[in-house]
Amino acid sequence: MAMIGPVVRTDIAVARGLGHGLALLPLGIRLIVLAAALLVAMAGCTAAWIDQQDYVPSPNVCRADEVGVRTDCVAPSPVPERGR
Repeated sequence: MAMIGPVVRTDIAVARGLGHGLALLPLGIRLIVLAAALLVAMAGCTAAWIDQQDYVPSPNVCRADEVGVRTDCVAPSPVPERGR
């Protein structure tokens, strides 16, 4: 947790540097860069959404003392021991 301070300061410094760099560009180029960044972000979100379509949620596993009581969960199965 002690590492978060330097990381945040670095992120702020990078964002400030990018902001100063973008401020040097003409308005038209700034808008093109902003539109390109927005398209890249939208493509990333779309790819994540498409990948999420195959997600199958994990079953709700009961605790050992709930196996006979609850019907909305799956009984736990023992994990086979691995040979060493």
